[in-house]
Amino acid sequence: MKNKMTEQPKTLRDLLEQEVIKLARLPQKNDFLLVDDRIDLSRLDSLEGYTIPLTDHDYGAKTPLMWNSLYERLGLNIRNIMVVANPKDLELIVDVFRQDPKYLGGGFGSGFKDVGIKYLDKVSPEDLEAVNIVVKKEGKIVGYNTDAQGFLRSLEDKFKEIGKDTKGANYVILGAGGVAKEIVRLIAQKNPGRIAILNRTISKAVDLAAKINAQYGGKSGIAVAGGEDIIRGYLLNSFIRPDAIINLTNKGSDGTFEDFAAFATADDKGYNENISRTIARELSRLNPEVIVADITLHKSGKTKTLRIAENEGLKNIIDGIPMVVNQAAPAYIYVQEAHPKIHKKIISEEEALSVFREVTKLE
Repeated sequence: MKNKMTEQPKTLRDLLEQEVIKLARLPQKNDFLLVDDRIDLSRLDSLEGYTIPLTDHDYGAKTPLMWNSLYERLGLNIRNIMVVANPKDLELIVDVFRQDPKYLGGGFGSGFKDVGIKYLDKVSPEDLEAVNIVVKKEGKIVGYNTDAQGFLRSLEDKFKEIGKDTKGANYVILGAGGVAKEIVRLIAQKNPGRIAILNRTISKAVDLAAKINAQYGGKSGIAVAGGEDIIRGYLLNSFIRPDAIINLTNKGSDGTFEDFAAFATADDKGYNENISRTIARELSRLNPEVIVADITLHKSGKTKTLRIAENEGLKNIIDGIPMVVNQAAPAYIYVQEAHPKIHKKIISEEEALSVFREVTKLE
């Protein structure tokens, strides 16, 4: 992203004017600054406050739709404005948000969840390794993670739906960065059978597995690690059958990796497609009840991974919307609690969740 910074920015408006960040165009209801499809930054002057989700690429995120729908229903003069930024500029961006009197908090999305921690004043709890929501509290920027609990809620709902228990369940986790660290940690707290963590950079998977085993693994350990070259072996393992396969990589997201499924490496599209279809077909025959979850949101509605899984007969599918909706409600409450005066109508987490489910059409 081009950076036209001529003087030290102090507000969101400065960051946008100097093109340190830019408005995301793909999310629904992220159009407050647009007048006749052109950005009018003077509209920021009319707001009492704003929440700012950060992402490293533009995509059809649901956050502006949810938060702005709720702000409008409550009659609050606050808006959620999603922006695209370069993670390399994060130290500057966080410093500006710390100074900006209208900044209430926001999100750390793709590219920011784990690298952003070092620029925050505090995280809660203190051992968090990835954050998705940040809140300005008494001038300090504090990070939390609601992604993991949001995803776990959707996963547990699916287990109940198919009459299975998470206790003793076996998982294959595809990815080891960002939110994967917190999701794996929450899964480890639910007494799983085995957690296999597979990642393109093997060392990240090894490090995560070691931390999980040290904290939750007991004498024998519950986590194992490997690279993407052994995905097929773990997914089709007939001795330790996976109960859930969870994609936490960028495969399938809008952009460079949107035509790749998580069942194989992303070196070549044709290879990825063929191997992924073969694996999904075999899973449908050998392990038809397996849950296939993908937290990635794609503009078409379903990622390549989930489209292939469904086309090959797998029925227990979880896309990224339930996690996004479930995590947003506690995130909203964190911001509301930090700024009670500007939130003139105080609501509960369940009330927020009800609105978010309605506007995203999540039943």
